[in-house]
Amino acid sequence: MKMFKRSISLLMVVLLCFSIINPALANESHDLSSNVEEVAGWEFEYDSFEEIPAELLEPGYYSKDEIIYIPAEYQNPYHPDTIGTTYYPYGNPQESEFQTLAIGAAAGIYVIPGIGQVAITVTGALVIGGATIAAGSWLYNKVAAYFAEKAYEKAKKDGSKTSNHSTQSTSTKSSLPTTGKALSSKDLKDSKGVKQRRYYDKNGKADLDIDYRHAGNFKFPHRHTWKNGVRSGH
Repeated sequence: MKMFKRSISLLMVVLLCFSIINPALANESHDLSSNVEEVAGWEFEYDSFEEIPAELLEPGYYSKDEIIYIPAEYQNPYHPDTIGTTYYPYGNPQESEFQTLAIGAAAGIYVIPGIGQVAITVTGALVIGGATIAAGSWLYNKVAAYFAEKAYEKAKKDGSKTSNHSTQSTSTKSSLPTTGKALSSKDLKDSKGVKQRRYYDKNGKADLDIDYRHAGNFKFPHRHTWKNGVRSGH
């Protein structure tokens, strides 16, 4: 009898590992519409996942250096932007593909305009329509770019560092460059700390400055936007 009860308990655990958790567990009283945000310049070329040509799902579409990876913050299955959480039997990436493992990896479910629901596991695997999308494919880069730009816009709004943030000392150069890594931020620092933070758009061009200290009687911190290579005035 004890063995029977133990077997039932183990079966229940296995079933739970592959079941969908109620979205309310991840986000109480969550409004689905709040998760579907338009990212500047975002568009999806196909009406459905099924219409995407097979070659755009192959891992060799982009070289290793061209692959855009999904920001680590979206690999959190309980990220505020998720509409729910599930468990999916995909594991750690090897080379450009994700290998199937016997254990389940927690995945957050997101909604992307034009694509619909996508799942991102804690290991960074991307699952759409039940299929694992390989890193290096056109579709993986498309989805990763969406999340990268979304993370960048949030960092810019909050005035926080991007995931690929860097610093520059005034002892090296007194001003920040007008070009940098795409969707990145960079701090200009001196002996007192950060003087300025600059953000670079998806084309690597200066996009926004947050000034913390400089000459003149101004309220700090304050912001300057960039347009066509020209910084806005006070």
